Amino acid sequence: MNIIESFNRSMNYIESVLDDELNEKEIVHLSGYSFSMFSRIFSILTETTLTEYIRSRKLTQAAIELRETKCKVIDIAVKYGYESTDSFGNAFKKFHGYTPTEVRRGKPFRIVSRVQLALSIRGGKAMNIRIQKKPVFKVAGKSIRNIESALCPKAWEELYSKYSHEVLSEFGSGQSFGMCFDVDNINNINYMACYDVVDVNKAKEKGLEVFEIEEGDYVVVNLKGKVPDCIHEGWKYLMEVFFPEHGYMHSGKPDFEVYSEGDMDSENYEMELWVPVVKDNE
Repeated sequence: MNIIESFNRSMNYIESVLDDELNEKEIVHLSGYSFSMFSRIFSILTETTLTEYIRSRKLTQAAIELRETKCKVIDIAVKYGYESTDSFGNAFKKFHGYTPTEVRRGKPFRIVSRVQLALSIRGGKAMNIRIQKKPVFKVAGKSIRNIESALCPKAWEELYSKYSHEVLSEFGSGQSFGMCFDVDNINNINYMACYDVVDVNKAKEKGLEVFEIEEGDYVVVNLKGKVPDCIHEGWKYLMEVFFPEHGYMHSGKPDFEVYSEGDMDSENYEMELWVPVVKDNE
């Protein structure tokens, strides 16, 4: 199934149940991904969480109904999942800047439009991408679980507070990775700051977590620019352009930010993104 088609079918379904309970199994069926992976892809493409988007769409629709109908505030509140007028009113004012009553009387309100994915052509710009089979390898480092993606640097801070780059390099080749793994929370990720490791026992003696990564096919994306901007650009290109054009999808296994030496704040910084893939045969 084309990723654009499956994504938009999933978004159409979400739109149809704003006033009802979301069925995660339906998202799995429509998107071809686990619910948590679909949520992560959504966040990559839109730079907001799926939960926040749904909340914003509900409050948008609630404001429209307040303005265009004579339904009671409590009825609209319950329709969009709020248990009382107080909880609805607080969320509504925080989002729109005015109370439900004020909006009904004519005050302005925010509108968050529904999301639809379209193949974008960016002035002929293309990224250097290849498909490569990676053999089994191991990594060791420090992980933080169930965090927002913006907090990933904390894993590096904790790792480097205990061990230097030189010490960590002694475990293997010295290659450093940022690994995202076992995504099972729709708003957060599990992230590991880690290094390639050959001497597993030595890494474990230092109190580091060790992961063995299975052999598999990866899309390898060459990135250039400031971190994390270049990483976000790489993900968006994969999801919006490469996957739809070539019929691949994320396999659900760990993916990697592959760092190099240099100034990460430089426009000339170079690194790679490794994303595990399978062919989308649906």
